[in-house]
Amino acid sequence: MPFPYIFTFYSYKGGVGRSMAMMNVAYTLASWGRHVLMVDMDLEAPGISGFLSRSEELAAPKGAHPKDVLTLLGEAIAAMRAGGAAADLPPAANYTRAVAANRLEKLKPRLGLLGRLDVLGPDLERDYMGRLAALGLQHLTQDELISLSQVLHSYFKAQRFPFRPLGVEDFEPPIDTPYDYVLVDSRTGITEIGGLCVGPLADRLVVVTGLNDQNINGTLAFLKEVGIEPTPRPRDEQPWDDADRVENPSLGPKPTILVASPVPAGEIEEKKGRLSELEARLSIRPLPLSYHPRMALRESVFVRDYPQEYLADEYRKLTVRVMEQVEDDAASLAATVEKMDRADRNSVAAIVRIAPQNPETAVLLLNNSSGTVTLEDPLVPRQMIAMYLRAGQTADEASLGASLVVLSGMSPENRDMWQQAVHRLRDTRRTRPTGSRFNLASLAAWVGNSGEALHWLRAAASHGQTISRADIAANTDFDAIRDDPAFAAYVQSLPEQ
Repeated sequence: MPFPYIFTFYSYKGGVGRSMAMMNVAYTLASWGRHVLMVDMDLEAPGISGFLSRSEELAAPKGAHPKDVLTLLGEAIAAMRAGGAAADLPPAANYTRAVAANRLEKLKPRLGLLGRLDVLGPDLERDYMGRLAALGLQHLTQDELISLSQVLHSYFKAQRFPFRPLGVEDFEPPIDTPYDYVLVDSRTGITEIGGLCVGPLADRLVVVTGLNDQNINGTLAFLKEVGIEPTPRPRDEQPWDDADRVENPSLGPKPTILVASPVPAGEIEEKKGRLSELEARLSIRPLPLSYHPRMALRESVFVRDYPQEYLADEYRKLTVRVMEQVEDDAASLAATVEKMDRADRNSVAAIVRIAPQNPETAVLLLNNSSGTVTLEDPLVPRQMIAMYLRAGQTADEASLGASLVVLSGMSPENRDMWQQAVHRLRDTRRTRPTGSRFNLASLAAWVGNSGEALHWLRAAASHGQTISRADIAANTDFDAIRDDPAFAAYVQSLPEQ
């Protein structure tokens, strides 16, 4: 995406699992190739930063006294009061810490690359309470809070970092890349009604509520106070922004996801009654997050450490709901690809985004797009090939053969990728003997090697694949050797169809 979408996670009361929900959504997004910045703005009770630090999730800090979220807020307040803009503030890299690479290794996707996962939180070891008091947020007027929220919104939207996507090698310069998502852990209760986190800063809200009276009534009061009426959005309502689909199950006017947490396993009738009451009062069914004893006793990155547990699956469902809000989920992207020209670079970019979350769909769409990508921008076809070459044994190896027709959109100078494709296709001969041999023949023909092309065509035929003159005529990779006498004679010996 060209800029991040900012989601604020809010709850009227603490203890409902809001921070852990946000953190698990962030790790899931990173595992699906999205670049995420977590912002711990629950300033009175910062939870995410403490957990990540205690659990040794974070990479080493930059310098002995790193800047943190309080530093950024202080500098943003000064800029706001001086009439400055977000562009006057230092880049986010001055304040953030990355999640350590080894803590993300288990989440590496089958197809594609991990996303970047950074954290902007407080340094709890440097007189945090004194520094928070000195910040003086409680003395800001309503207008000042709104202005500060607007400055932070513009600031996060503009952040970039160096990144090498698929197809960009280590010796090439990285590309300035925006975050895809900024997830903000908000202050709770009436403390947040001032609007620092749920005001102009947020593009979308995720409201987490328990099922008891205090939570439900407090959440309803909060939603009304900040102008989010507890009714579903009509289909003819004006979209909030270009990525807002009004028909999504959300509250409005700012698109809002409602989450019920924690939902107990027992007390079936009471639980059903409470969920029904919440749905009746808000006219929208909340997304449930179940109580899990492990999470109640020890917080964790559930989607990584216990991926088979029911709570991990519910966190993934919440992540999909978040992505649906900005049409970034696999289903929305696939529907977009189906409507686009197969040679459109945006079509290929969408497939690249689908791959980490749903590799099977991405492979299918890539195969449908193969042979039509003849773009001036060399990065896009390179991304497609790199994705195939890194698919590994767990992906559909037969689909790797599609990489050879994608090569027709590249210049022949990319010999290193051609060699990688050859090696990978040779490796697949044990599992897909016929298809991989025909693909090797196509690769050899593409670079003008008639002898090797004939070798692999005969090998494919000897392993049971029927090859016809029509097959050869339809494959443009053989254009480079069609006039070769030995190749022409071989083609003539094949059946017509």
